[in-house]
Amino acid sequence: MNKKNTSALTIPQMAVFDIDGTITTPHSLSIPKEVLDGFAHLRHRGVITTVCTGRPYVRMKKALGDAFEKIIDDQALISVEHGAKIVDKWGKVVVESEFSDDDIDKLIEFTSLNIDMVQFLAYNPSNLSRKTQIWCPEPSDAEETRKSRGWYADVFEGSLIDVKEHLYGEPISNVTLKLKNFIHVENLKIEFTGGSIKAVFQDGALEYLKSKVNKARAITYMRKHFGIYERNILVAGNAINDVDMLNMEADHRILVGPDSKARETILGYLYGKEHVIFVDTPLELGQYLQTL
Repeated sequence: MNKKNTSALTIPQMAVFDIDGTITTPHSLSIPKEVLDGFAHLRHRGVITTVCTGRPYVRMKKALGDAFEKIIDDQALISVEHGAKIVDKWGKVVVESEFSDDDIDKLIEFTSLNIDMVQFLAYNPSNLSRKTQIWCPEPSDAEETRKSRGWYADVFEGSLIDVKEHLYGEPISNVTLKLKNFIHVENLKIEFTGGSIKAVFQDGALEYLKSKVNKARAITYMRKHFGIYERNILVAGNAINDVDMLNMEADHRILVGPDSKARETILGYLYGKEHVIFVDTPLELGQYLQTL
């Protein structure tokens, strides 16, 4: 942990955390006891605690498991799908950045041009009573996908034209392409000329989002909802897709992860690096939270 003087910092009024690799042990969903103790300490001090994640609501809740109630404050709003949706604790959608039909046309066209590198396409309906919808371009992959993801997903087959009709039929704010294992593209963002969507490559997937969607904008909505100034929030993340939130003018900007090439890459995108708090592990994050 770096030696920044925390005594001069205010107690945050709202604390927002990425999940994977930030509050969970890397490559697992294990949440260290120190992290839960840190959340308990914040809650005791009246801090609104919540998460900002790329996961959809159902998978976010599954990932947190028994810790969900300890991490998500009852009054909190939650940012899911990289900020494309903001929901309340019970999953009711408060804000959604919907794709237009023109956006859908563009993402389907781009998918068609790159279909050889796609393992499956997934999207999450606004109605949480419906499961994640997953389309497999190769029928032979469908059964395996059903077995591996069946608890939260409906897997279907058909043409890409069928997928487009599905997307036309309901509000959609995030579409994910799971890339085949031999495709390795990371930390690349493509803006579509003359359009309002972007494609972001990260974690073995391509995410289609509205151009203006990011975690920072979602957190801004959340803090304004509670009448909280930006400096009075805490944000913590560990990856390139957390850069927007880590660049907010928060008193507590925490980058989780060891000193490594990955950290250096993230730092290349951050402003005011001297004000960033570094912790090597989620365990150290929990310890830091208990000092506030």
